[in-house]
Amino acid sequence: MMKNFSGRKASFITRVAIVGFWLMIIAIFLFLPRFVHMIRPTRSINIMTFPRVIDAQMLTQFERETGIKVYLSYYENNDELLVKMRQTKGEGYDLIIPSDYAVDMLRKEGLLQQLDISALPFFDRIHPKLLHHYYDPEAAYSIPYFWGLYGLGIDRTCCHNRPVSNSWDAIFDEHALFYKIGMVNNAREAVLLASWYLFGSIEQLDATKLARVQDLLIKQKKWVQAYTDLAPDYLLLSGSAPVVIGLSSDILQAHKAESTLEFVLPREGTFMVIDAMAIPRASTKAVLVYEFLKYAYRPEILQHHVDRFSLFSPIKYGVSAHHTQQAFSWLEATPVIEFFKNVLPEAILQEIWFALKAS
Repeated sequence: MMKNFSGRKASFITRVAIVGFWLMIIAIFLFLPRFVHMIRPTRSINIMTFPRVIDAQMLTQFERETGIKVYLSYYENNDELLVKMRQTKGEGYDLIIPSDYAVDMLRKEGLLQQLDISALPFFDRIHPKLLHHYYDPEAAYSIPYFWGLYGLGIDRTCCHNRPVSNSWDAIFDEHALFYKIGMVNNAREAVLLASWYLFGSIEQLDATKLARVQDLLIKQKKWVQAYTDLAPDYLLLSGSAPVVIGLSSDILQAHKAESTLEFVLPREGTFMVIDAMAIPRASTKAVLVYEFLKYAYRPEILQHHVDRFSLFSPIKYGVSAHHTQQAFSWLEATPVIEFFKNVLPEAILQEIWFALKAS
């Protein structure tokens, strides 16, 4: 009896130790920036950003000019950013670059500082079509940085001389699909794209409509080579999928490597993503951040990032990349441009997503 009791006690202690270990790892993951921030030089800022948005090599000149040290940390998606911001209340971060729907959440939760526009001399050069949207109607909490449009990446050499529709039919219509596709790996984007395809709107999505959305995504699954947010360009370049859905920057990067890969804006319209600069409410280094922003929005610095990452510039003039000028033409001419708004609870999005992955 005592032997069995001792064994159970040892097993219990082991389980507690394992749980304690992982709780410690999570705590370090969430709160390390706060502690690191405390021991870094006073004239320094901590920027949390997506990969492939800020070229770290361009920071040397800024540090030399201003004496302000810049530390970069990265997140893979907006969900990761939101977790970090909510758990830490933004402490340890001085500048973040969330996408529009994440700005909407963070602003409403009181986690962002209101901007001093007078400290941003470049602000009047921001294209007006990028301002005053749903996520920041007064343009008071965020500054459009780079932006992109969702569209189709098509390898015109891999479809056996059969035309691929310049329409969302190319990824959703089972009668048009004779090839494998690359699909977004994000519940919000997948559900809202399917909703917009079916109903022409992402508003007022009731249970009946959502059942149809789930059914469409499950039917589509047999044509999906891979669900990915990070590598739609790889799927094209490797020949794994001749048609992918992705952000313009990813497809245009692939086009640089192989000219037969084409970015197509569906004729019905599309979704737009704006990645914006924002200052966490907890930051005490706004003065230093404004110095960085004035540097980051210089035409030559924007030009470097446009060329390096195939992003679309927030200013219409002063950046010469052809695809940026084409993008502003699309912005003017596209019949419908929607955002991935917060129109559904996260629980509903995840329920549909789990049903899809389990099917």
